[in-house]
Amino acid sequence: MKKLILLLPALLMSLALMADPKPLRVLVLGDDPMMVSDEATGAVGYATALQPLFDEAVTVDVQASATLLPADAASLLSPAHKGDIALICKRPVEATDVKADERTLSDLYLEQLLAIQQAAQKKGVKLIWLTQACPRYFTADSTQVHRLGIYPEIVRRMCQRDALQLVDVESLTFDWLTATGIDSTATAFMPVVPATEQGAEKATREGNILNEKGAQQVASLIGEAIRADKKNILNKRLRQ
Repeated sequence: MKKLILLLPALLMSLALMADPKPLRVLVLGDDPMMVSDEATGAVGYATALQPLFDEAVTVDVQASATLLPADAASLLSPAHKGDIALICKRPVEATDVKADERTLSDLYLEQLLAIQQAAQKKGVKLIWLTQACPRYFTADSTQVHRLGIYPEIVRRMCQRDALQLVDVESLTFDWLTATGIDSTATAFMPVVPATEQGAEKATREGNILNEKGAQQVASLIGEAIRADKKNILNKRLRQ
């Protein structure tokens, strides 16, 4: 009985900690056009729809921009602080001297991404890598296609090789577009204004700017992927 009394304060403290989640800042960094909102155009970024996925002690801070990767990878992480978790999607900068350098473009991309990972480790920031969301691009026969080149595959390869955390947004959105179809997915994107009258029909099959419905859909896909991955560091911070 005496031991039970001595253990009671520790038990109550543990229960209190379980009931009151630790504050956590989740920073969203990157240059995916589907990440960010723009009131002028009516675009809604999926990053702004992530907040409701997590418990009340998690704050989602969106710092996405289309700025090219700086020479110093650490400066890309300047908005992040030690202890933050950063969801990062950063398209590498294409090199103009690949042949002279005698390295493949994929090697150069990988080098840039690894520099970001190393800078985060030094700063005490945990990264969850994202691939860019797949643009809506249906062919005339209503087949959705991939349009992001080698970049998503480079991110996948790096994360698999180095056991880094990844949410493969490109695959998630491609599968969703394919399964949902050309007509239904049109309601998730801002209409594309054709450059010419001849391009009007083609414009009805495309889109890379989300509206509110689309933003919530992509955020939901990301939440489902985190929930399915028990090793993801945000898994236990999702709302039940």
